[in-house]
Amino acid sequence: MKYINKIIVLGISLLGFISCDKAVVDYGELEYVSPDDAIIKINMASVYPDDRYMFVKFNNQRITPLIRGREPFPGGGYNTRGDSRPDFLRYASGTVNVKIAIPHKIDKGLDSLVLYDSNINFEKGKRYTLHITDTDANTKMILNEEDLSRPDSTFARYRFTNLMPNVPAIDLYYGAAAGTAEPTQDSLVAKNVKYMETGEYFQLNRITTRTWKIRKAGAPVTNATVLASYSNAGAILDRRSYTIYALGYDGQTSAIMKPYVSFFLVR
Repeated sequence: MKYINKIIVLGISLLGFISCDKAVVDYGELEYVSPDDAIIKINMASVYPDDRYMFVKFNNQRITPLIRGREPFPGGGYNTRGDSRPDFLRYASGTVNVKIAIPHKIDKGLDSLVLYDSNINFEKGKRYTLHITDTDANTKMILNEEDLSRPDSTFARYRFTNLMPNVPAIDLYYGAAAGTAEPTQDSLVAKNVKYMETGEYFQLNRITTRTWKIRKAGAPVTNATVLASYSNAGAILDRRSYTIYALGYDGQTSAIMKPYVSFFLVR
């Protein structure tokens, strides 16, 4: 598919020397980023009880395969359904029509139901994440510009996005292991981040034994108030840049609909 050829793997050399014969690795057809292009990541955080597949179109062309909630594209991160590469798509800058749609039961490339339809603007040379949340006629989208610079050695950089439709504002903590004694070591790192908003950047000197937790804004710091938690060494790698996001629904318990705190790699 055409969108596969447009995936950019950041920071990886495209030529390799394998032997003394200096054989060249053939990576197929390549399309290089020009100064007039933007690069974009799609963060599908729209979840349905039937775990349905969706796709995203730019100017009436599919730019994703069929993807589900908690599945960033391209690339991925941690506590997601994607892989762990910091990939983006190349796309021409300018005004772009964005559609989020559900395919027919037998997918022949046609839209069965368009969930969202709007125009956005990609500026030349900018890097973006397009966040998608909520469902059906309430489907919403926000566009965030990304910073691809690297943090200093021994640090990782983060910012947090609230994509939980029934939680008006969230506090993000980094602290004690989940389910242990009362979490007196939890540190507030993003405060009162409202639904459909993204907090400020922050950096952490990485501590591998800590756990990420989300609570409703202003909730007491107890185990009982934790909506979701996550702990993985991949989410604190040296000189990496991450977006942390909350998705799902407070009060739901199924593996598809429950709250999650997830990460994807920006750099």
